[in-house]
Amino acid sequence: MGFFRQIKDSFTNFSSYRDVAGQKTGKTIKYFFILFTIIFIVWLIQFAYTFNNGTAEFVSTIKEKIPEFRLANGQLNVDAPQPLLVDGGNGSVLIIDTTGQTDESVLDKYNEGVFISRDKLINKQNIEKKEISFADLKQVTLDKQKLLSFLPLFKWLLVIIAVFAYVFGSAWVVITLVIMGLIGLFINGTMKGGLRFGHTWNIAVYALTLPWLLETFKDLVYPAIPYFWAIKWGLALFLLYKGIEAANKPVVIEEPPLPPNDFVI
Repeated sequence: MGFFRQIKDSFTNFSSYRDVAGQKTGKTIKYFFILFTIIFIVWLIQFAYTFNNGTAEFVSTIKEKIPEFRLANGQLNVDAPQPLLVDGGNGSVLIIDTTGQTDESVLDKYNEGVFISRDKLINKQNIEKKEISFADLKQVTLDKQKLLSFLPLFKWLLVIIAVFAYVFGSAWVVITLVIMGLIGLFINGTMKGGLRFGHTWNIAVYALTLPWLLETFKDLVYPAIPYFWAIKWGLALFLLYKGIEAANKPVVIEEPPLPPNDFVI
C-alpha cells in the first residue's frame, strides 16, 4: 500500500487498522519517519523564512542604529552622544550610556529592555533583571565591525538548530506515541480485546496522522486557534479508539453461494 494511501486510510478507512495492528514494526517506523520528515521540512521552511527575515532586520538595526563601540579589558566605550535610546516597540527599549549619567533604574518605566553601561549589561524581562558584568569578559575584544563579521555565521546556527530540532523532535513524538500505545492497551482492555502493546503502538502512529497534519496546517495558516491542543488530542484518541475497535472485530468469511437445486453434474 502506498504512503499517501496509508495517510488517507488512517482517517477514512477504519477497517485498515486490522492490517496496521498486525504489520511489522519496521514498516510502521518507516511510515512514521517519512511522515515526520515531510512535516519537519514544512516547519523548517517556515522557520528559515522567519529566521532569515529576523537576521536581516537585526543586521540592518546594527548597521543603522548601533554606533561605533569597542569592548576591551572589561570596559565598553561608545562613540556617540549619550544616553542613546533605541525604541524596540511593544514597550521594549535599548538604552546605552557609558558616561555614567544614567543607571539601570531607567528601565523601570519599560516592560522589557536592555541597559548597557560602561561595565555591565542589564536585561529586563517584565520584572526580572539579569546582569552581565563586562569584567567577566576581560579576554574579549569586540567592536562594531567585528560584530558584523560574525553575523554571517547565523546561517550555520540555523543548520545546528535544524539538526537538533529533528533529533529531539522525533524523540519527543516517539515518547508521545509510546504513551498513546499504553492508553491503547487500556482501551483494548475495556473492550476485552486481544491486542498487545506492539499492536496498539502501530495503531497510535496512524491515529496521530490526521491530528498532526491539521496541527501543521494550523501553524502555517492561523497559529492562534484557542484550545487547539484539546481538538488535536481529542481527535487522536478518537481515532485510536476506532482503530482498536476495528482491529478487534472478528474476520467474517463469506461462504460461497450454494448451487441451485436443479444443478446437475
